[in-house]
Amino acid sequence: MMASKSPRPLWLSFITAWITMAVLHAGAVVAAAADESESVVLAASGGRHVFVLRPGGTAAAGYEIMHLDAEVGPAVAQIVARLPRKPEAITAAGDRCWIVLPPFDAVRQQREVVSFRMTMQPATKVWFAEPAGRFDILPVLPKEPVLGGITATEDGPFAVMLPSQRTARGISRDRRSSLNDPIAAATETDETDGQSVDATSGQGAGFVIVPPERWRWTTLAMPDGFANAVKAVVGVGGESGRLRSFVAWTSDDASWDLSELIDGHWKTSRLPLEPGLRPFAIIQSEGGVVLASETASEAGGVTLDYIRRRDASESPTLLRLSQIPADRIEKPFGVVGTSMGLWVFDLDAEGLRILPVDPLSGGLGASVSPVDETRERSLLDYPWTGIVMISSLVAAILLRPIIERAPREPAAGIRPLPIPRRLAALCIDFIPGAMMTVLVFKIDPSQFVESFRSGDPEAALPAVFAILVTATIAGIAEVFFARSIGKALVGGRVSSLDGSPGSKVQRGLRALLKLVVLLLPPLGFLVLIDPFSRGMSELLSRTCVTVRASADAIPADSVENDSPSTED
Repeated sequence: MMASKSPRPLWLSFITAWITMAVLHAGAVVAAAADESESVVLAASGGRHVFVLRPGGTAAAGYEIMHLDAEVGPAVAQIVARLPRKPEAITAAGDRCWIVLPPFDAVRQQREVVSFRMTMQPATKVWFAEPAGRFDILPVLPKEPVLGGITATEDGPFAVMLPSQRTARGISRDRRSSLNDPIAAATETDETDGQSVDATSGQGAGFVIVPPERWRWTTLAMPDGFANAVKAVVGVGGESGRLRSFVAWTSDDASWDLSELIDGHWKTSRLPLEPGLRPFAIIQSEGGVVLASETASEAGGVTLDYIRRRDASESPTLLRLSQIPADRIEKPFGVVGTSMGLWVFDLDAEGLRILPVDPLSGGLGASVSPVDETRERSLLDYPWTGIVMISSLVAAILLRPIIERAPREPAAGIRPLPIPRRLAALCIDFIPGAMMTVLVFKIDPSQFVESFRSGDPEAALPAVFAILVTATIAGIAEVFFARSIGKALVGGRVSSLDGSPGSKVQRGLRALLKLVVLLLPPLGFLVLIDPFSRGMSELLSRTCVTVRASADAIPADSVENDSPSTED
């Protein structure tokens, strides 16, 4: 006879049931948060600069960040960033935008935070994201389960994490008390894994990046009672230059509190919300702080209310600004405050729509669908570059009869200027152009270098301008003196193939063609093929960069050890 199976201990059954309920409850909370996030368009505004998230439609760029200039209006937008997965939140302050990316999976729970700023090219008046083609990387946010939201002031971003459900249910995290508590002991490891040492033990926390510790997030204690919060809405308000953080939160999804951060301390008051309203955004506006709420009743729609308070000691009151009916707006929707008033967003099958709202009367403007003016650009988009290339081709054709009179083959004894000295000459010639570019575009040296390195045509205008200035100054000197400042300092000159200085026409055509080579650097590799280190500009103008006669005193072995030259 088989032995009867021993009954499962009561305490083990209780633990199993408790863990099952906890998992189901946590899944319900996450699902509710996901449903709520799907009903809101992720949008942020720094006043003039407005950023809106929209689906990208491709695997590599699943989502795109659209930028709108509020001073231009809602009719024009352009894509400034692309992301592989949907962010959890975005915020902006001034010309800078911050993006919080969700955790990769249950193992890699950190939330990455990236940032970029908008910069306008003075010549083209086109906005582009800087750094071009990539992001500034901030420290990852602490491993907290639910992100309540993120906002930003002039001092930097401020993120709010909701308290863990374990704390909200009143379960202690004290390991000593859990030794005699089998339920707490069974779940202690699971609850504490991945928690940041900076977090306030699951009570809910705010995290800021403030000087001098800009390399890490610093914990900011949340207001009293926030440990029981189940939802939170984060935003800013106040005057420009003195923005304050606001957090609207609820512990029962019925009554909402508003906490305002004043000089490092929280002031909390009950929000006098009408029944059926659910806040989803706190917006800075020229008329004051605006609370945007979704109408949960069958009528639907969005309600905009000014948060009024005579002084810090009084409870806030709500002044109705506008009631947007459900037939004027569809889910998902969002609201931002711009320098030109409030904008309400929604996404439908046709794309993004913007509904301007007058910040004084609350009147609704006509719905606008912004035109995406993002396009791939090249150096040919810059008028100067196209003019130079066409002019060079025409000059080479027209001057060909004159150039034909010059010698065709290099004479015996011609000594081409070696590569290291030609590169040194180019660097010297480039100094005036670089200095002038930094002054004209009012950029720092790192931004100037970035215009060369990024490869983004929209950010390359300073580099193009520096090349034009360099080629112009060096070309004029070579036409009249057969050598630029750099060539004079390294002992080189531009000569005809017979060793003579050649004609000004030859040197002028070479200077024009050299500008094309500098704008299209791959053409410079032709110097590696010719035995006399002639590039496209020398071959077409029948010239050569040689060692100046006065430099013959240089030891022959030092010249012979130099490598062939490159196009400068």
